[in-house]
Amino acid sequence: MTTVSAEKSWRARAARPALLLVLLLAGCLEKHVVWSPDGSRAAVIARDGLYLCDTDGKLTPLLLPGVYQAAWLGDSQRLVVARKRKADSWTPIAAALGSERAAAVVARAEALWKKLEAGGAWGVLTKGDGEKKEPVILKVFLRERYGEALRAKMGAGDWDELKSKQVEINELVVARLEDGKIQPGTLLHEGLDEIRDIRVGRGDRFVAVTTNQAPDNDKESRLLLVRIDVTGATAAAEHTAAYPDWTADGRSLVYVQASGERTGNDDLRLATLIQREVLNADGQIKIAEKAEDLAGLYFQDQTRVRCLRDGRILFNAAEFNLPVSVKDFGGDREKLFVLDLARQATLVRMIPRSEAEKMPKNLTFFEVGPDEKQVLVGGFDGEVSVLTLASGDVDEVQQAGEYSLMGAPVWRNAEEITYARRNPAVEGKNPSRKGEIVLRKVVLQKGDREKVLSQDWSKEMLESVYGSSENHPQGP
Repeated sequence: MTTVSAEKSWRARAARPALLLVLLLAGCLEKHVVWSPDGSRAAVIARDGLYLCDTDGKLTPLLLPGVYQAAWLGDSQRLVVARKRKADSWTPIAAALGSERAAAVVARAEALWKKLEAGGAWGVLTKGDGEKKEPVILKVFLRERYGEALRAKMGAGDWDELKSKQVEINELVVARLEDGKIQPGTLLHEGLDEIRDIRVGRGDRFVAVTTNQAPDNDKESRLLLVRIDVTGATAAAEHTAAYPDWTADGRSLVYVQASGERTGNDDLRLATLIQREVLNADGQIKIAEKAEDLAGLYFQDQTRVRCLRDGRILFNAAEFNLPVSVKDFGGDREKLFVLDLARQATLVRMIPRSEAEKMPKNLTFFEVGPDEKQVLVGGFDGEVSVLTLASGDVDEVQQAGEYSLMGAPVWRNAEEITYARRNPAVEGKNPSRKGEIVLRKVVLQKGDREKVLSQDWSKEMLESVYGSSENHPQGP
């Protein structure tokens, strides 16, 4: 007879492959140092916003508060930035929501007010809301709409908490470098959903932008298309991964899309690698109704797609076969795949098995070099590796260590990279400065040394650059 405890034990063992896959695909790295195309300066994103530094690491003062994402345009003088600002009144919040979503919030708020008028208790009706963004928006509307009448139906502690509530609005803005300062220009898009990625298209006319699928859903993304000089975004796809790319001709986007809506925190869904034309022959936005399905994979929000100029498409994915026995499960390492539509119909693994141990287990952050000969890969524990595409050779720049360095390594040019170099422990104790931001030649020759860019940076600035997503600025 199978006991209850034995049955639970088997279920736990049977679920292990799926749980390991979820863990493998979790997390993200962020680019907090972004070099301009000409390599003369880098945007440095700290907790309070955007700075610039030169090739010696000299930092400017804070130039643009609230910035948490940045992408340079080709002239190395303009950037597209994502930034946060806080609002405590309904009018700007409604504008950021859009008319349809704002009307839905108002309807829910009015329904809640009727329950309060009927004798319902605020604490009971809002139990479990916590700091979720959607309920906070609803509460701000009620505070402004009903004021003292609402206060009369709440306890003193509840009102004190409510009166300080604010909502973060996310903006996408074009900014220009002028006389050592950053001047914000055209507002391209605003919304309540956090911006995940900004991918500049060919000719700097359009950007592909991903946002959270919803204010309280950061496990999947929405793909938007934005013209560089006009306010407003066109929705291109829902339930996508966060990192799409443009095809070489600049007319189509390639991205990963989930097979359906998310059903839970740890749900495993199938997904499709998709290519969809979004610009017509005249260079105007026209989202094609029919897309081309390229490959199937498990969905994870951090899948990154990169399109090479020769037509090849790179993406990271976990390779996992079902059914599988628990003892045979070994799918604890992501792989980098290439799809060449012009020459072959099958996927090719880019990392030889003999080189796999030199790479992070999770390949969610990789970036192709400017000459498209090598791929730079970063890991959650500070790993940095460089893959040569032609040979499959991997140069292990930095191995995993005792503490995480979450800032993503980046290219300055085809010969140089910037990454967070871990400082060694001293007598078994972690150093006060866990790492330094350095500039390094990809191939070190005899006598070459890494240049420390951050030697004069404060410890707080350093932690902002190599820290995790918790370091996002909170807005001015």
